[in-house]
Order: sequence, then structure tokens, then C-alpha cells
Amino acid sequence: MAILLIALALFMGAIISIYLPMISQTAKILGSGPMANVPFFGIAFAASIIIAFATGNKAEQFQKITVLPPWLLTAGVMSAGMIIGSSFLIPKIGIGTFFVLLVSGQVLAGMVFGYFGLFGVPASAMSYGKVIGAILVIAGVYLVTFR
Repeated sequence: MAILLIALALFMGAIISIYLPMISQTAKILGSGPMANVPFFGIAFAASIIIAFATGNKAEQFQKITVLPPWLLTAGVMSAGMIIGSSFLIPKIGIGTFFVLLVSGQVLAGMVFGYFGLFGVPASAMSYGKVIGAILVIAGVYLVTFR
């Protein structure tokens, strides 16, 4: 089971490597990063509803959306910022550098969030292995970004 979950996570990483450059190309064609979000989110919204119904979600689950804490809805703003930011950065710094920095930010922020138990994730102790891993991530960023 764990191997399947790891494979799925790797596949999702590969998908991000595909769709962010696609959004960047959309922004180039449309002449606007924010406009590149419009078709993306429209299709994502429709696909999410179809998938939700196809996987057994019911109308009462959709009604619960109205009771979500407002701070959780800021994830939509963050998502829009990610898409707009990637459509701006990829043509300027290149896709390799962009993804190294993106993943490094995720790893380092994840360590902090995990240590403090932020955003509903279980707290996890800091270890020498994690600190060494963070140092290696930063070294990797340097090597890829500044060669």
C-alpha cells in the first residue's frame, strides 16, 4: 500500500511539472497571468464537481461548504497566486530553477509547519536528519540556481 501512495505522490509531482508550464504558455498566449487563471479555474471547478458527484458526495456535503471557516477559503487565493506566480516566473528563471525553488520552499515550510503543528498537521519533533536534509535542500538550491 505504501508503495502505491508513494507512486501516486510522485505522479502528482510530475503532473505539477506539466500543468504549471501549460498555464505559463496560456498566460503568454492571452498576454496576462491573471487571465490564464480564468479557463484553468473554470475547468477545475467543473471537474471538481463532476468528480465529487462521481465519488458519492451528496447535496448535503455541498451545503457544508457554507460553514467552512473563512481562513480556509484563502487557499483559493493562494492557488490563484501560485498559478499567476508560476506563469510570471517560469519564463524568467526557467522551469528547472523554478521547480527546485518551489519544492525547496515546500520542504522547508513543511518542516516548520510540522514542528509547530500549524494548520492542523500533527506536530513532529526536529531531528538531526531533518536539519541535515534541510541543509542539503538549501545546498541543492544553490547548485541548481547559481550553478
